[in-house]
Amino acid sequence: MSDDVTEEFNVSSTDGEVNADFFTGSEENADSNREELNGQFSYKQIGSITVCTEPVNGSMSIDSLVDMFTEDPELQAVPIEEYDHVVGVLDRHEVAEATNTTWKRLTSKDISSYVKHVHTILYAADFIEKALQKVSDINHKYGTTYFPVYNGRMFFGIVSLDAFLARIADIREKDLDKASSIQTYTFPKPADLAQFQPKIIAWNRMANTLGGDIYQTYRMNDHESLICCFDVSGKNVAASLLTMTVASFFKMLPLMPQQPKTPIGIISLLDTYLETIVPSGNFITGAVCYFDTERNIFSIFNCGHTTVYMIYSEGSAAPKTVSVDPKLPPFGMGVIESEFKKNQDKKDRPYLALEIKAGIHIDMYSDGFTDMQNTNSVRYEDANAKQFFTDLYNVDDDKVEQKITKTIDEYTEDTMLPDDITVIDIRF
Repeated sequence: MSDDVTEEFNVSSTDGEVNADFFTGSEENADSNREELNGQFSYKQIGSITVCTEPVNGSMSIDSLVDMFTEDPELQAVPIEEYDHVVGVLDRHEVAEATNTTWKRLTSKDISSYVKHVHTILYAADFIEKALQKVSDINHKYGTTYFPVYNGRMFFGIVSLDAFLARIADIREKDLDKASSIQTYTFPKPADLAQFQPKIIAWNRMANTLGGDIYQTYRMNDHESLICCFDVSGKNVAASLLTMTVASFFKMLPLMPQQPKTPIGIISLLDTYLETIVPSGNFITGAVCYFDTERNIFSIFNCGHTTVYMIYSEGSAAPKTVSVDPKLPPFGMGVIESEFKKNQDKKDRPYLALEIKAGIHIDMYSDGFTDMQNTNSVRYEDANAKQFFTDLYNVDDDKVEQKITKTIDEYTEDTMLPDDITVIDIRF
């Protein structure tokens, strides 16, 4: 082996660099072995994106590569070997650049003269995400876009930076889809909502694959229930993790040996629970509707959330709207229980409590609804939201979801949602 090649490979193999002493054994029948092994690697291993290509001897003329690329339009790069060891890769563009004039063809040298020796090798069993940083660093430093891949001590094939990036993107997309399925699973199912009296219609659309909105229901007993709408500060993956903590609270609540017996007790416990989990600087707003069909009462608790609307009609008169603004702090700060204790007087209590009457509607939503923008970047804003819910009052139950979808689709048209949107319509 020449001095320069020896220098390229004379490094420890423990850090992923190439060591000349490592390569022993014959390449005989290697190509068939590579093809057989290619399908044995997992989707996240380098072997699954490796192209199994027979090496070309570096002593051959560069013209031989021109012929190879001409005969096989799908071929993008070939590994080059010297002294029975792969020392680098030449791609279609590099060969074309070396032979694109008559003078270059007349003065061309053997293939090895054009090869940039590899500065690392990859192993088929290594994981793609783990090796990406190393591949990216070498690409930035040396311009290398194709890399040799080995399976044990046998040359296996070559892999491109583009293949790395495409697979990484696909892996992350699949992971996000799985995470989205898990997040969606924590939402109440339509069959769950159908068991409640009053009528509950819930609508949700995430701005991204994962989001920071969640709604939950909780049946305290045969006649007392909670319907809750939550909005986590932040977006995407980080926000979705916090929605899972909210969902886990309601899944865990029935398993507690001593459950809170009142809505105030549940809300206070949720706040204390989230205080231990939510990182400093994050918070979760929430609106909670409690109703008791035995005592025929309902309450609305607004914890730093968007305005909740209570809409009702007296006789044939136009619907009237009562705005329930936030009088309690967001969840996760650990102070809601003390706020309740500070305001125990009925005249000063930080929530709305009324008698259930037929025809009362309660509408809760996340701020993504008022934050949505049209093609002129004009926000929907609170006034439009209030009018929307007033108009929704006279929409038949089975057409509410359609009305919500149409309103949001028509307003946003081709614009992207800036935030997740949740709308909950409760009808007594």
